Amino acid sequence: MAATFERLDQVALLALVTVAALNYQIFTYQRKFLMPAELYTYFPAMIHQKFFPPTRSIGKLTPGIVHSASALELPSTGQLFCFVETSAVHYDDRVPSIASTWLPKCDNGRFFTKTPLPNSNMTYSTVYLNLKDSYYDLFRKTTFGFYYSYMHISKSFDWYLKADDDTYFAMDHLKEYLSTLDPTKPLYLGYVLKPYFKNGYNSGGSGYILSNAAVKLFVEKLYHDEYTCPYDWAEDRGMGRCMARAGIFPTDTRDDKGLNRFMPFKPSELAGVGPEWHYYPMEAGQYASQKFVSLHRLPQDMMISLDDILHPKLGKRVYNPKFVKLD
Repeated sequence: MAATFERLDQVALLALVTVAALNYQIFTYQRKFLMPAELYTYFPAMIHQKFFPPTRSIGKLTPGIVHSASALELPSTGQLFCFVETSAVHYDDRVPSIASTWLPKCDNGRFFTKTPLPNSNMTYSTVYLNLKDSYYDLFRKTTFGFYYSYMHISKSFDWYLKADDDTYFAMDHLKEYLSTLDPTKPLYLGYVLKPYFKNGYNSGGSGYILSNAAVKLFVEKLYHDEYTCPYDWAEDRGMGRCMARAGIFPTDTRDDKGLNRFMPFKPSELAGVGPEWHYYPMEAGQYASQKFVSLHRLPQDMMISLDDILHPKLGKRVYNPKFVKLD
């Protein structure tokens, strides 16, 4: 009987490998999207070596990374470390918008890029130098981003924030909220999406934050473990899976009225987002907290305008997007 079950396991594994091979051969362009996640549970090391470059190797990812002089002058301790994932196509619009609004309000805030920013006065680190500038590499960008932040920049921040380059953070609201939480507990903060996992996972678009305890556990226990923390083409879902398998589930970040602090969807998009996506049901007309923390897919001119409203005494901005006149 045991031999029979063993043969069945071998047949099941062979079937999964065959599907993966067909995806690789027939759908070359989309092979990372089509790769069945279950295959990693069986033999992730083999699959990673055969179908994906071994980009989790710290020895292959760290050589050549440079930091702007302004980034090297930032504090190495404090409440909040922020990294914004960006690429060269947005150096003239999204990057200056963020650089002149919320990023400098982090205790240590910088852009993680593949190439140096054109303005050497901006705070950046070329953490993604040895990664592909591809949507399908977002998972590895994010996981390596957290690893590098903690291991190579500083272990001394209370919170570590990952953001996209089209997301705005109301930093005063965020810091006020974080002051009510304990960073020595493994906390995983963001907007909780419902699909795929019993306890949900945090949307990457609205940004998510790991406490010092959570990022320490991720770096030491999850980053190198491809069984527990396998590749996923969807970066936020992949992070959610990794955290859940370590017993860390999304925190309820709503305010005392049940309204959301983190917002991955614009109000105009909500009608097209079904209830199956919201872990916490939303009532009609109720979405954003007055103490909102983040807004996703915010146009750059609107980001500037909103920041002017929240900080009317800020004065003239250092970096202006080319298409925004702030004279």
